[in-house]
Amino acid sequence: MEGTKEDIAAVMQVFADWGSARDAGNVDGVVAVHDPDMLIMTRDQTILRGHDGVRAFYAQNYYEGSTREMFNQVDELRVIGDVAIVIGRFLVIDTPKDVEAPDYYLIMLRKNENGAWKIYRDIDTPSPDGLLLKD
Repeated sequence: MEGTKEDIAAVMQVFADWGSARDAGNVDGVVAVHDPDMLIMTRDQTILRGHDGVRAFYAQNYYEGSTREMFNQVDELRVIGDVAIVIGRFLVIDTPKDVEAPDYYLIMLRKNENGAWKIYRDIDTPSPDGLLLKD
């Protein structure tokens, strides 16, 4: 990890808030940690843009009562000025829907004018390494 303790802690808190909201099916809570100019670039979908794109993606996949689970590992976090780059692996499992999707991710966050870190870009790509997170 690279950056000040304060920035690293703030970025990791965004990830914790995002995970808590996602796991609870709280789509509004997920949207709240994303920048209004957000882009999600994920497999088998067109680019999802802004809060509407975030809302659509999470409402489809992590709604209240969803059986979908996500396991995540941060491999690298670097803060460079008002931008943070986070690289890691994740595994999505949704047994009733026959989903087992291991991926790498690159997430960029940026600090807004109020000093709050927000997720700005979310890019993933398939990866067998994500399966290691099951163990």
